[in-house]
Amino acid sequence: MKLPNRLASHDLSSTGIEDSDDPRPGYAVPWFDRLLARWEVSQFAAVPFSISVFATPFTVTGFFLSLSGDRHALILALILVSFWALPIVFDQARGWWLFRHPHASPHWLRSVRSAVGTSVFDEALDHLTAVHGHDPDYRIERAHLAEAVRVARYARRKHRQRSGGVRLDAAARHA
Repeated sequence: MKLPNRLASHDLSSTGIEDSDDPRPGYAVPWFDRLLARWEVSQFAAVPFSISVFATPFTVTGFFLSLSGDRHALILALILVSFWALPIVFDQARGWWLFRHPHASPHWLRSVRSAVGTSVFDEALDHLTAVHGHDPDYRIERAHLAEAVRVARYARRKHRQRSGGVRLDAAARHA
């Protein structure tokens, strides 16, 4: 069954993400673009629990020491608070950026493919095709592709875990 949108076949040259479409010979995606693309599709949690638990006692201690008037303790407390708040700020910045630029550009798609690998990228496009294949006017959104990459990575992780275990029918035969 052929789906009516341009995601159905993985010929993505019409979206502009083929490297050969770039006029520069030997074009490679710049490392900073790959870094930003990897950050946008990452599973970054705002403040992981281990960081919170680790940083909170130091932050509270530094804050109370800073009340005593010690300038070094105040500087230490400010540094610890900034390290604790930095992941939150980065995650909020990513959310704001995705809100302001919801649709995926060809350059961004090329960067994502370079950052996550062609096979994960193709699996993510398969997922988007399964979800949005009925809509001929669908345009790839950054948040949708980021979620599709997470789904593809989760499926790969589950497959690796299943391949390492013993199948039920094999266990029943050998028992």
